[in-house]
Amino acid sequence: MNESLSWEKAGQTLILRGILDRDSLLPLWQQKEKLLTNINDINVSQLEHVDSTGLALLVRFKYHMQKEGVELLFSGVSERLSTLIMLYDLQEIIIDS
Repeated sequence: MNESLSWEKAGQTLILRGILDRDSLLPLWQQKEKLLTNINDINVSQLEHVDSTGLALLVRFKYHMQKEGVELLFSGVSERLSTLIMLYDLQEIIIDS
């Protein structure tokens, strides 16, 4: 894992910590199949920073799980991430899921 991004699974929740940006997301993307197995929630409360590519990754995870028949929820959305979500008009995908 990149030092700036870490994750752990706790039950059906994937907890992300650190910085989710274009420099840190590749290891997470490469392991998505394994990491998203039996997951229905991604907790983003411990992310210090998310850029637009990190947000795009979260959207891809949502669609990937939708194709698998799973409604993926996002918990712990910070005010800063919420602002980014609103700028891209993704509230219905990320926040209102």
